[in-house]
Amino acid sequence: MITPNPTPEPAPPVVIVGAGSAGLATAAALQRRGIHAVILEQGSGVATSWRNRHGELRLNTIRWLSDLPGLRIPRNRGRWVTRDDYIDYLEQLARHHRLDIRFGVHVQQLDRTPGGWRLTTSAGDWDTDQVVIATGYDRVPWLPDWPGRAEFPHPVIHVADLRRAADLAGQRVLLVGAGNSGVEIAGHLVDTGVDALWVSVRTPPNILPRQVAGVPLHPLTRALRLLPERLRDANARTIARLAFGDLAPHGLPTPTQGPYQRLRTTGVTVAVDQGFVNHLKAARLQIVAELTKFAGSDVVLRDGQRLRPDLVLAATGFRRGLEPLAGHLGVLNADGLPRSGSGQASPDAPGLWFLGYRTAIEGNLRQHPIEARRIARAIAQTQPNIGRGRRAPALSNSQDHRRQGPPDRPREVTTNPGSRGRLEAARPHPPADGAIRRQAKRRSS
Repeated sequence: MITPNPTPEPAPPVVIVGAGSAGLATAAALQRRGIHAVILEQGSGVATSWRNRHGELRLNTIRWLSDLPGLRIPRNRGRWVTRDDYIDYLEQLARHHRLDIRFGVHVQQLDRTPGGWRLTTSAGDWDTDQVVIATGYDRVPWLPDWPGRAEFPHPVIHVADLRRAADLAGQRVLLVGAGNSGVEIAGHLVDTGVDALWVSVRTPPNILPRQVAGVPLHPLTRALRLLPERLRDANARTIARLAFGDLAPHGLPTPTQGPYQRLRTTGVTVAVDQGFVNHLKAARLQIVAELTKFAGSDVVLRDGQRLRPDLVLAATGFRRGLEPLAGHLGVLNADGLPRSGSGQASPDAPGLWFLGYRTAIEGNLRQHPIEARRIARAIAQTQPNIGRGRRAPALSNSQDHRRQGPPDRPREVTTNPGSRGRLEAARPHPPADGAIRRQAKRRSS
């Protein structure tokens, strides 16, 4: 059930903010327990963050460890799923589960009420018992305010605002940042024919290959979770050394912290190589020092070197952007992350949940269904009757995008016109408690 131009209506038991993979996974997990949830999404479709990324983007996690409960990503989408194929998959997932999503709704603030929570939105106020915030870890691009930037005569943009790497073909580009997004886009920039590419690095990154000898590393990183941190870091460094050799002669010394230690202490995850290292070794890109300021048409680096790029592309990270929504509630830490952690109950804010705010070397997407099931189970246990027996408001045929058919029968779901393949419907979910009671009543009559 996907409703455009919504208006507030009788209070749903659970409201989810955000229709990305985390929000969709939560709604599906609640639905499996017979709990109706409404998803409020500011954008015009699911996966808004994915739609706003550049077209060359692919998942760094392997396909079969990146899908969400109830619907698999088809094998013909390849080992490393493209941005467009993943968006298409999330659209099909929403239809498959008949999720209740209200697009074009900007949730501006969240406040406590005597009976639960009130969401102030662009479509009016919504009251509810439980709120799940799932607006995304990489939501707000962060662009440093370097001295002299306002007077620099050439574009300075964040990588999140780049639609296609090919748009920069033939230009001299200074890429600032060698984290995951920087390493990933650097390879695409060289492939699409930039005239020159400098990569400004402050802290040498931990870089790992996606696969070694054709074997993907993603399943291995999941197995390594059981080891102590020092052993995980030692294994990762060994893999990087075998795959890439010593990168110090090319300007990237071995990081002082291993990938797992750095993630724990700074929140910075590993960079996944998609051609960056080969381009670096072949001198198709050059590592330079940290950017410190702009001086007219020059960019001044930490070591005093001056460059004159046609464009500065900042891969300087993202912020969560939760402060306007929940900063006044005392539930966020100094870094803008939930104090309770991701997928956990908020002790000082009963009924408020955050999902998708934990980074992991093995990938964030795999965490979403795990956290979603945990939240759905906790909501069902704390309020056993929440949402049961409630019906969503009826919609006109022009508004109702659901596939018709009994909910307890498997459904074949085809992709949108122009997309490839057929999505594989998973086994049907067991009927909710209410459906079981109705079936028993029919048998006895």
